[in-house]
Amino acid sequence: NYQSINWGLEKATMTVQYDRTIASNIQFLQIAGKDSNNPVNSMSEGVRQTLIQEIRLAQSNPQIKAIVLVGSGKNFSAGADIREFGVTSTLDDDTIADISLTNVCNVLENSTKPVVAAVRGVALGGGCEIALACRYRVCVAGAKFGLPETKIGLIPGAGGTQRLPPLVGTKHALDMILSGRMVGSKEAQAMGLVDSVVSDADLEGEAASMARKLLAGASSVSGRKDAREDALRLCDKAAEKLPPKELGGESRHAAVAAIRASATSSFQDGMEVESEQFYELLLNSSQSRALRYAFFAERRAQSSSKQQLTASSLYGTKEIATVGVIGAGTMGSGIAISFLRAGYKVVLVDVNPKGLKRGVSMIQKVLQTDVKKKKMSPEKLNALLSKSKFTFSTEVSSVNACQLVVEAVFENLALKQKIFRQLETVVSPRTVLVSNTSTLSVDLISAVLQNPSRCAGMHFFSPAHVMQLVEIVKGSESSPSVIHTLKTITKRIKKLGVVVGNCDGFVGNRMYFPYAAEAVFCVEEGAQINQIDKACKFKHGMAIGPFEVGDLAGNDIGYLVRKSVGLTRDETTNQIGPNREPHLRYTEMPDLLVTKFGRVGQKALKGWYDYDKSIGKGRKPLPSPEVLSFIDTYRKNSGIHTTKSFKPTEIIERVFAPLVNEGFKILEENIARQPGDIDIIFLYGYGWPAWRGGPMFWADNEIGLPKLLQLLESLYSQYPGSDYFRPSQLLQLCVARNIKVQDFYAEKELLALKSKL
Repeated sequence: NYQSINWGLEKATMTVQYDRTIASNIQFLQIAGKDSNNPVNSMSEGVRQTLIQEIRLAQSNPQIKAIVLVGSGKNFSAGADIREFGVTSTLDDDTIADISLTNVCNVLENSTKPVVAAVRGVALGGGCEIALACRYRVCVAGAKFGLPETKIGLIPGAGGTQRLPPLVGTKHALDMILSGRMVGSKEAQAMGLVDSVVSDADLEGEAASMARKLLAGASSVSGRKDAREDALRLCDKAAEKLPPKELGGESRHAAVAAIRASATSSFQDGMEVESEQFYELLLNSSQSRALRYAFFAERRAQSSSKQQLTASSLYGTKEIATVGVIGAGTMGSGIAISFLRAGYKVVLVDVNPKGLKRGVSMIQKVLQTDVKKKKMSPEKLNALLSKSKFTFSTEVSSVNACQLVVEAVFENLALKQKIFRQLETVVSPRTVLVSNTSTLSVDLISAVLQNPSRCAGMHFFSPAHVMQLVEIVKGSESSPSVIHTLKTITKRIKKLGVVVGNCDGFVGNRMYFPYAAEAVFCVEEGAQINQIDKACKFKHGMAIGPFEVGDLAGNDIGYLVRKSVGLTRDETTNQIGPNREPHLRYTEMPDLLVTKFGRVGQKALKGWYDYDKSIGKGRKPLPSPEVLSFIDTYRKNSGIHTTKSFKPTEIIERVFAPLVNEGFKILEENIARQPGDIDIIFLYGYGWPAWRGGPMFWADNEIGLPKLLQLLESLYSQYPGSDYFRPSQLLQLCVARNIKVQDFYAEKELLALKSKL
């Protein structure tokens, strides 16, 4: 019944299906990208050009009375191809304007023949705007709609801010656009975004039925437009809750301005406001540029090298169905939850019966909370906690049938090595063995194995069942196939895996150490604890400050790491640790906080701050008179009689300059593959503000590398005992060549590509 015609274009194709047997002569247009590996049907230049041509052909064809627009495959369209943003087109200006997404939507909306959108899968961004421009919308159960542009520092730019509010009401429009979240088919129908929800098999038939009703004289949906005063009140209320423009709020404030225009102006004037706001963000906003950079950096960080993909068959990820977790503490239990949620069978082991019981209880409580929040059905909960999916034991031998084992005990090299020796005697030779270490060398841990190639690190961030980031640590002996397997599994458990090299602290913790250390030195010199945290949060945009992080993670953890590497003073003999060199700049303030005062953090209701269970559930930091007195005494005992005052900008420079410098050194040593990998680790693991792009992007585009180098040289001359101020050679090279580090790596990648051709 259908004749399919394909128009070949350089960037994409549009497949058009014309049903000649339907009496009412309804034409089906199908959006389809040329690249079969891109199933989201993005509205690229070629797709837009073909779509607008075919709409006009249908309008001029007297045999065609109505049009149904569908997506190829499983999706309608995920919107604009943002790779085209900022790229010069080869088309002339008139054609560019004619095939703009805005004009495509206008042509659809003003079509003399009714157009119905038939949506399966996702209709996001420009795809959602295309659907909004149609006369009616029908979707399958499970379809999702969204306008996520604010997440990449933009706003809907093809009429989304003008067409959505009168259709669903200002409140729903503000929620969808400002949050960028997707709404499901039921919610979309309830708010008036779609007119009908049907089964997948009935989609095209229902769309054709709607088209016939329109042809028979049925009126279009009236919508739910608010009164002007009500719309403005809702806009004002929404704007009050947004972060300031200078702290990441630019795109969302711009979205409110455009939505406000939909209530106060004509449609055309509102479109002009939307266009002005969109292009101001696209062309002039550093926040928008940073967010778009982060979008692509995330995808690059998860890409696999050709070597990894070629070797992947050695360890097939489909074979991994059962995962063992050694250690039932907070981290191990969180890791177990992550695998259970993803459908893996989990065997949890802890040699301490009480610890095992606590871990099992935590897992049960977290999953029960999932049910309460309607993230999981009671039936699925029962299935996950059944013996066929979840078992626990005090015997390491219980993991003998597992294809992957994750060790998650506390940071002690001898203990981890002992466990890996045991594992090698009970598991299959092909079982992948992973350590969740956050600081210890994967090479030292795997050195006890006969086959260290099957071992790597998976540094989950705490709490593991909440945090999305995982550093996948490649040891010197780790097989490429193991790394590829871990990347695939990380994605399956809905985490973001970034491959890093092996060194103390890997990428994140290695860079975080100088940041946290310098924050304490600033306090030693006269800064206030809350002053530093406030500067990092409210001046720079970090999620929480360094002292709040210490209290949250546990100040004892950092102390034990320093103790294990021989830096702390012996509590019995008062002797300084053997590895604390005389020239090393070191403060004992955080050590004494733990050993003398027991202020380990939130878990003890006292750390750098005080905590009260009756205030903010014991999580709100409160000024501590004991800590203030301790700091004052420590300064006097250290001979610091004159303190200095700090401006917020000075604090930012002091704590972040060494962090970024360490990032350059990590790149020098090939611990990170590219600057974007470092940025993604800090965006997802350390609360770095996404609208600043990441520490390496910040260095390139906000501080500037020449200024960063000058600052580090000055600080290194003042504090030669802190090697983290010694300027990186890579930084010096970039400044000498007058090139950004991002461009340096892009150039390096291009040269590597040319060498292969």
